[in-house]
Amino acid sequence: MRRYLRSRRFAIIFATAIALTVAISVHNSAAAARYYVFGPTTAVCDKTGETVAAGYQNSYFGAEAQGFWDNEPVVVSFTFPDGRVFSPVVTDNFTANTPIGLDGIIDMPPNFPWVFFVNPGGDYYSTFPTSNKWPYGCYTFTVHGLRSGREDSAEFVVAPLIGPEPDPGPTTLQVEDNTTGDPSGLQGATVDIFGRGFLAREVISVWITAPDGTVLDYPQQQASDVGSFESTFLFTEQHPTGNYAFTALGTLSGYQVIAHFNLDSRSSTPEGWAQLRVATPASGDQRTSFELQGKRFDALERVDIWVTLPDGSVRGLPSQFANEYGEFFAVLYLDERLPTGVYDVTAKGAASNRLVITQISLESGSPNVDNFPPDTSDSPRVTESNTDGGTLGPGNNPSNLPVLDPQPEPSF
Repeated sequence: MRRYLRSRRFAIIFATAIALTVAISVHNSAAAARYYVFGPTTAVCDKTGETVAAGYQNSYFGAEAQGFWDNEPVVVSFTFPDGRVFSPVVTDNFTANTPIGLDGIIDMPPNFPWVFFVNPGGDYYSTFPTSNKWPYGCYTFTVHGLRSGREDSAEFVVAPLIGPEPDPGPTTLQVEDNTTGDPSGLQGATVDIFGRGFLAREVISVWITAPDGTVLDYPQQQASDVGSFESTFLFTEQHPTGNYAFTALGTLSGYQVIAHFNLDSRSSTPEGWAQLRVATPASGDQRTSFELQGKRFDALERVDIWVTLPDGSVRGLPSQFANEYGEFFAVLYLDERLPTGVYDVTAKGAASNRLVITQISLESGSPNVDNFPPDTSDSPRVTESNTDGGTLGPGNNPSNLPVLDPQPEPSF
């Protein structure tokens, strides 16, 4: 582990040196770069309909680049199935659940570029790890020459690893909403997890598989003298909507049992005559700033805003303040660490209760993570507003998200 972390630090330092010393220029060339990806199996990519190399979570794949200038630095980037673009520096299994890796929910590590030199023949090969923070689906891997401008990409599928059916033995597992007892609920719900039938006092490993296949870690549980355990889990607004699988595995008995819970979003109903629009642009690529303009709120009132991502998860943003005419503007920045698709932006007056929703369409941007220094801030975020940064509360903080209560719409 220490050796690996030293190599990671070297990769980041090396990327810094390259960024500071290499002038990026594009040369027209008839020669084509080539990128090949190798995995332990194959699968059909739903984006192209072609059979491509495939692998599994917590495994390895190989990638070979050819056709670049001799000894030129190249940058490698991974486009996830939902359109997010990450550097290999932040996607491996050793950095998962750390500030420089993926956590399976927010996924906002600084995107340090992965840069290395090809050999004198213009070729390079490397083996990369996946982690259980990689969702199932078809990925696009891209290699880009920083001097030649040559570029190529290849698809790769992360598929579920199908093995024999687990043996539940005499165990049972129930996951239910804390207030209704149903195996379904809304964002903001606390769920109870009941496991029974395990060995007395054995340690139970528990994990949660999200709708996209990403695995969320959960603390191990200790069974009682009669082999049962109870625990709770909070679904925040930041969790995507869909069907979650809870798995409990007895570390001594080997009994493994799975239960499902369906998570849905709370509705927000427009109310009143306030207006919110995207001034420019209504649609843009990743790393675009979108200007939001709101009006017809009460004079000087606080306006709370939040963003619903294409996967149904919600990210809170700093509240804004209307001017004496009930108007405000805020510049919203969305980068390559966010999925492509349609975003709902909601604004609600804290005093007037006027609520309005508008939409932003985020398209694919550059497939290359080559910015240095990398962005260390969260996204989405407000970068400019009519209050000159005098906003209320930190962005992407759960305390700044709508309070999810039995009411038909979020309230603050």
